Amino acid sequence: MNNNQSITQQQSIQTLVAELENPDVDVQQSSAIQLIEIGNEAVESLISALSHTNWQVRYLAAWVLGEIGNPIAVTPLINALNDSNTDVQDWAAKALGEIGDERAIDALLTLLKSEQASTRRNAVSALGWIGEARAIDSLIAVADDSDITVRGCVAAAFGFIGDKRAVPKLTKMLQDNDEWVRIRSANALGKLGDYHTTRFLIDTMQDSSEWVRYNAIWSLGEIKDGRAFDNIQGALEDVSTNVRRGAAEALGKFGDPRATDPLKNRLTQEKDVSVRAALDLALKKLNY
Repeated sequence: MNNNQSITQQQSIQTLVAELENPDVDVQQSSAIQLIEIGNEAVESLISALSHTNWQVRYLAAWVLGEIGNPIAVTPLINALNDSNTDVQDWAAKALGEIGDERAIDALLTLLKSEQASTRRNAVSALGWIGEARAIDSLIAVADDSDITVRGCVAAAFGFIGDKRAVPKLTKMLQDNDEWVRIRSANALGKLGDYHTTRFLIDTMQDSSEWVRYNAIWSLGEIKDGRAFDNIQGALEDVSTNVRRGAAEALGKFGDPRATDPLKNRLTQEKDVSVRAALDLALKKLNY
């Protein structure tokens, strides 16, 4: 890029940053998206915008910086975690998670004590995306948060980080009153892959929520503990098409030839196209 092009680019960036203050939300969003497309060349101007007098400009700048993902923005975004506006704090936390730089961990851990549930939630999510195991103890401590969205994000973060110290807490979270927390907990256990959780996941296959049952079966398929084989085979008859599909997929992962006849039998009865496709694929994996 020659000097004239560079000047033109910077003028364009400044114009777009200024439009983040436009009262028309569509104009704001369009400008933000264009800044994302420009990428690294817009980072310095966006960092400056984190100090703008208008809180909407500050949170949009944080959002765009997260989407661009340049680590130059990490320290300014850490500073933005102390912004007087909680929306700016939340988007700065999200941005730090998207950038994934470990320098943000200590500041994000501090936010877990925030009075705002949205701030705690975004800090938890960011810590999960960064994936640093030293956050585990602090996440375990907030796993019983009064806010269901925070608890759900903690479960997801455990799955992203993959540290088995979270297993005892996750098995308890399978009994949470909130369906989404149970879904994320069941899914996270599959990512951790600890066979000690098999019996808890088998019990969870009786959950009233089809998506909790589906994720329990998915996790059992990841763990591949033979103790779950009969239970997964039985789930081929579940009333939910999603659960039946999950059972077929899990049996294909197990690779146990004992599943051949049950899969064939289910295939002769199954009317749902997606389940039939999963049954057929599982049989192919078993070489039938």
